[in-house]
Amino acid sequence: MKKLVLFLSISFGIFGQEDSLSQKSLQLSAYAEGYYLLDPADKLAHERDPFFYNHGRANQLDLNLGILGLSWTKGPLSAQISGMIGTYARRNLANEPSFWKNVFELNVSYRLHPEWTIIAGVFPSHIGFESAKNSQNWTLSRSLVAEYSPYYESGLSLYFKPNTAWTFGLFGLRGWQHIQEFRPALGTQIQFISSKSWTWNSSGFIGNEGNGLRLFHDFYLVIPLSSKIKTVLISDLGYQNEFWHGEALMVQAQLGGHWKLTSRWEQFSDPKAISMAQATYVQSASLGADYKLFPKVLLRSEWKIYHSSTGVSNLHSPEYIFGVVLGK
Repeated sequence: MKKLVLFLSISFGIFGQEDSLSQKSLQLSAYAEGYYLLDPADKLAHERDPFFYNHGRANQLDLNLGILGLSWTKGPLSAQISGMIGTYARRNLANEPSFWKNVFELNVSYRLHPEWTIIAGVFPSHIGFESAKNSQNWTLSRSLVAEYSPYYESGLSLYFKPNTAWTFGLFGLRGWQHIQEFRPALGTQIQFISSKSWTWNSSGFIGNEGNGLRLFHDFYLVIPLSSKIKTVLISDLGYQNEFWHGEALMVQAQLGGHWKLTSRWEQFSDPKAISMAQATYVQSASLGADYKLFPKVLLRSEWKIYHSSTGVSNLHSPEYIFGVVLGK
């Protein structure tokens, strides 16, 4: 609790300085996600099932992700370094050596040409609609397809952006969300964003994760239904001796200038425990409400229910999550 309050206080101080540094080559930034997850089935503070990589503690105020970062730019060359703490870092990087457990980004990029950029180091994953940073997501909790695909990657990435609509990516990676361990893998990405904000994205992965060749594809389609309502369809399909898959549908509505409502339905099936620790089939639905208090302060809440026919013994339903996001 004391660590959370201290980090949020430091973050507010840095947020006040960020704009004055934005025109300089050296920029300091901070980001924080505080949360309280209410689990009515067990009213004592406790660790949630390892099934979840975010919001790992229930019935107590905690920090899911806190980031302090430094970026440097000079001409076509730039560097990013940022460290992190929180329940996300403890769970999602549990298998990394001590030094890497608190690294969010550590990379160097070079713009070879206005259309070509190369990045080397540790960087956010090219796979999926959702990010490790909650400010970039439609919902407070992450979907199951986000939890069971990489949040971060390490290696080399090459981006080609011929115009404002199309982006192409090719990735030489150290594996499926690995920093220290080396399992050579390849990744691909093709993204199209129309002038009317339709977004079509296809991301792929191929690599040997120690028990056979892993093939994986993530697809999502963002459809603006009106000026106030948009939806996204997400589909993940993986194969490594056996198939697993996940699907999600989200609908978001903008209410006035400060409020947003988002609903989500999802399912995830891994009958041979390839991606998950145990054979699992889970369905979930949620409804969330967001209020933008200030440009860099977002208040979030979410009600969530689960149904699991197999696999997850400690999956309490319903649960309620309340959060505050500071930064972008």
